[in-house]
Amino acid sequence: MKQTELGAAIEAAKGEATEVKTVKVDIFDIPETKAKEYIATREEVAKAAMEVMKLYCVTVKRETLDEDEGEAVVGYYVTGEILMCVILDPFEVPVMKVALDKGTLKEYILAANELTEDMLASLDK
Repeated sequence: MKQTELGAAIEAAKGEATEVKTVKVDIFDIPETKAKEYIATREEVAKAAMEVMKLYCVTVKRETLDEDEGEAVVGYYVTGEILMCVILDPFEVPVMKVALDKGTLKEYILAANELTEDMLASLDK
């Protein structure tokens, strides 16, 4: 392809490019065509993560710990300190969904928080 043909192809491609419409979910812009599915998956994994954390934490809630990271599921130890946390962002939600579907969400959450069953067993609830 000659340079002029390449330039013409690039210009044509620019003309065909369209802006992707997005929807704000928490602090994240999600493509409008994917938003409904993303929100449903996000809710599914958030509820499942809360159930996992309730096994080990005295309090579990959804809250924003860091404005730049968005909403998270947070589990608190009896002292009021955070014991475990997962961020509900567009990067972690799909990974959590895979773990949930494989039946390994508990293991994923423990690993993400650098915890083991033995460590948690040694704590007083």
